[in-house]
Order: sequence, then C-alpha cells, then structure tokens
Amino acid sequence: MDANVFAMAAVFGVIGLISLALGIVLYVFLSLSLYTLAKRRGILHPGLAWVPVCGARWIMGSLADQYVYFTEGKVKYQRRLLLWLEVGMYVLLGLFFGLMGGMVAGAVIDNGSQVAAMAVWMLLGYFLLLAEAIVFAVFQYIALYRIYKSCDPKNTTLFLVLSILFNITMPFFLFACRKKDLGMPRPEAPEGEPAEEPTQLPEAQEPEQEA
Repeated sequence: MDANVFAMAAVFGVIGLISLALGIVLYVFLSLSLYTLAKRRGILHPGLAWVPVCGARWIMGSLADQYVYFTEGKVKYQRRLLLWLEVGMYVLLGLFFGLMGGMVAGAVIDNGSQVAAMAVWMLLGYFLLLAEAIVFAVFQYIALYRIYKSCDPKNTTLFLVLSILFNITMPFFLFACRKKDLGMPRPEAPEGEPAEEPTQLPEAQEPEQEA
C-alpha cells in the first residue's frame, strides 16, 4: 500500500474513533440527564431517555409539557409533536437516500431519463427534509427552553443560546441542571382538568423535624 494512502487511512481512522467516542459521551450525558430529571419529576417511563431514536425527544417533550402544566395550567402535547416530527424526519431521510440510490442505479444502466427524474425528486426531497429539520429544531429548542427554565431560570437564556450556537454543549448543560428545580412550582392540578401524564410530580418530602 502506498505510504500516502496508508497515512490518509490512518488519519481518517483516528478521526472516526474520536468522533465515535465523542458521540458516545454526548449520548450518555444527554440520556442520563433526561432520565434523572424524568425520574425525579415523576414522568412515566423515564427509561425512554436511553432510546436514541424518538425516546429521548419524547422525554424532553414530556418535561416541557409538565413545566407548562404547572406554571400555566395548560395541557400541552409537545412530546407527541416532537415524536412525530422526528419520525417524519427519519422517513424523509430514508426516502432521500432511496432516491439517491435510484439515481445511481439509473446512471449505471445509462438511463438518462430515469436519472433526470430521480434528480428532480431528490432535490424536492432535500428541501422537504431541510424544512422538516428546521421545524423539528425549533420545537426541540422550545422544549429545551422550558426545561432550562424549570431547572435554572437565571441561566435559561445563556444555556439556550449556547445550545443553539454550539449544539455539543446541550448535554452538558442538561447534566448540570439534572438535579435542579429552581423554576419548577408544585401546585395542585387545576380544577376541572384531569391530571394527565406527564404532569405528575412526586410528592414533596416532608421537612425533617428538629430534635
């Protein structure tokens, strides 16, 4: 093997390993943070935080819904919205790569009309995927804002801005907030409205009596 090719392969291999290690670290911090928050606040099925596809976003939406419920008395369904937006994004991503494969196959068999048609559909799929990703990101950051607000109101804006500009920081901010409830009230459920999951909080512990 040529020395230059070997060197490039080694460099890409090292970059790949570093990226994999970083991805695992971010996954652990994000999942552990959401799991801890969900378990402490009585969210059903907190273990979903460890499911990388859809599960983590469901817990994130549940925490945001809970915060809105106890601060505004409104029942929201952001958890469902995030779930379906993420599912839709993966579906569009699959269709996009399917069209790309069809275009490559058309090029191999030298079918110009098929390649042109696939290229048009792939371009349309790309813009749909981009629009879906933007909408998904917007609602995810809305949920994230509410979570930060429930944990640490004073630093909410700072955490959110940094999370948007440097997405890699989000799991670490959530990890730092995982045991905080500085902005989370514990009122009774509004009268006339059922206390629907995920709005339940564990009962506040009775203060220890002094001897």
